[in-house]
Amino acid sequence: MTNSLLLPEETATAAGHGPCPLRCPDCRATPTFAPTPTQPLPGGWFGVLRCDCHTDPVLDSIPILRRGPIDVQDHVTGRTEIEGPDHDTLVAMLEADRGLEALVEMLTFPPAVPFGLARRRGLRLPFTRGPWPRLAREARRGEVAEMLADVEALTAQDWMELCYARSSEQIAGDIFPYFFARFGQPRYVASIEMARHLPVGRGPVLDLACGFGHLMYHLGARDEAVETVGVDRNFFQLWVGRRYVAPDQRFVCADRVDALPFADDAFAASLCSDAFHLFDAQQGAADEMRRVAADDTIILDRLGNRFLEPFDSTFERSPEGYADLVGDAPVRLTSEDELIGAYRAGRGLDLTRERDTAGLAEQKWLYLVSSRDERVFADTDEIAGTPHGAGSLRVNPIFRVDRIDGDDRDDEAVHLVFDYPSAWYAFENAVMRTYTSAGERLDPDAFEEVAAGRPVPETPRLLRRWVVLGMPPRYARPPGAPGAVGSVARGLLRGAVRRLRHRRCSDRVQ
Repeated sequence: MTNSLLLPEETATAAGHGPCPLRCPDCRATPTFAPTPTQPLPGGWFGVLRCDCHTDPVLDSIPILRRGPIDVQDHVTGRTEIEGPDHDTLVAMLEADRGLEALVEMLTFPPAVPFGLARRRGLRLPFTRGPWPRLAREARRGEVAEMLADVEALTAQDWMELCYARSSEQIAGDIFPYFFARFGQPRYVASIEMARHLPVGRGPVLDLACGFGHLMYHLGARDEAVETVGVDRNFFQLWVGRRYVAPDQRFVCADRVDALPFADDAFAASLCSDAFHLFDAQQGAADEMRRVAADDTIILDRLGNRFLEPFDSTFERSPEGYADLVGDAPVRLTSEDELIGAYRAGRGLDLTRERDTAGLAEQKWLYLVSSRDERVFADTDEIAGTPHGAGSLRVNPIFRVDRIDGDDRDDEAVHLVFDYPSAWYAFENAVMRTYTSAGERLDPDAFEEVAAGRPVPETPRLLRRWVVLGMPPRYARPPGAPGAVGSVARGLLRGAVRRLRHRRCSDRVQ
């Protein structure tokens, strides 16, 4: 696991990273890092960054370059879902050597109303008024602290469930499968195909609005590995990404897409996947992505065509509108359908010739690459290997595990069943059924091997049918395994017990 952008220079070199490209977007100075006396978690730095105009917190090797409350924002609209701790409060906590406490605050969301009473207006009242919200939030802090004490044994799934399945109804819970079952989605397939046009061996790549870092993991695990730096406004997603999804990559928490905190030409290319069409400041974002990338090289994945429904955003553009963002720079546009078709055929795209954007008028999801380096447009020819298998092979989370009992061991089986988690997910990802198996049966021993990421004779077939995919080893629990905590009430009970023990220990010390 890398310690982000903040390692001393000699340590950064040993870890395989170049000089820190971080720059203050206001004064343009390179910030200096002051670590806290106590470093509470292995594999991560805590401290503050200082430049000529700001002092910013660094939690577990993630610089937080935001101002005001570091809130949790809706994935699409950007509205505040949960108010977070204030930027200056986090700085003060770090300066007082309370780094772990600051991290707990950033990862603590109000718990859901227990017993499924959120929609029962009369019955939920005691849990939304009076002392309960404060006590429940305190218990959740204890629960998060207990999870951090066991951080190496948990998975990204455990933390995603804490946020999306066991926290306040103000956080859109239906977004959980969108993130958790990301590997294997059509947009992911198109992105790994498009990523074949990224420069290799010429420096790190910026992933703007990186979320949990799914694509960053693939880029680091594929044969032609690429170092990446992920930027997103959501600290929780970045932290889970750094700890569990792409631990060898680097992350920065920032929310100004039109004022990126990096030096000119700091990256070999800039990438933005499945988010750019949601930005309101698109011209500023495109200009900044080009400024920080050598040869103005950018890739914009999954841009919504404003002439076709469904509409993700009021800021969607036409194909010509997206091309206009790069001015006179060479640009190529393609579609999600073309990229998926090319990937399934085992070939790349020939982007050497200019393309007529009029041919994309009936395509909802567009993909753009622009660069002043003509090598970026080269025909990527046939695809070697199986890119969606890069990394550790694990069971695709889209599959439900059904166990079939028999009279003896030889009659037992495990049935992996393709199962859309929701109607919305099915609508968004209907194309998955054209390349993903409807179901597979394995004997129990083979299933246990596959679930543990070990090869079996059936592995090539399972990979070809997208039943197993390249995923981080600590991304998900073994299929069918129970959660680390369980229900909201059980988690809060554990958290409350921990907080009481902590207070008693503090009282004894005093």
